[in-house]
Order: sequence, then C-alpha cells, then structure tokens
Amino acid sequence: GRPEIIIADEPTSALDADSRDGFIKLLFSQAAVYSASILFVSHDKSLAPLFDRQISLPDLQQGASLC
Repeated sequence: GRPEIIIADEPTSALDADSRDGFIKLLFSQAAVYSASILFVSHDKSLAPLFDRQISLPDLQQGASLC
C-alpha cells in the first residue's frame, strides 16, 4: 500500500550540504507522489523553515499537540 507518513529520524546528520539538499528534494518528491506526511526529526534548526510545522521538545513538555 501507499505510506501515509514518512518518518525520518536524523536522516541528514552525517551528510554534506550537497547530499543533504539532494536527500531533502527526494524526500519531498516521494511524499508528494504518495500524498504522505513527513515526520522529520533533526537537530539542524536550519531545516525547520522547509516544513509546514515545527515542534520542539520544550513545546511538547508544555503540552503542544502533534496533531
């Protein structure tokens, strides 16, 4: 079946900038093909603007919803 969500846990942490950018393009492309959501976990805050919503651990500790 088609995935509803793509979970990526620190997928770019060991990549150089060019490889990271290529991976991000591929990730978004595949999410679009399958109309899937992306759950992307990263310590790289520079990637946050690429996503519609960002949630930090402090947000969750204060009761933020994942939905």
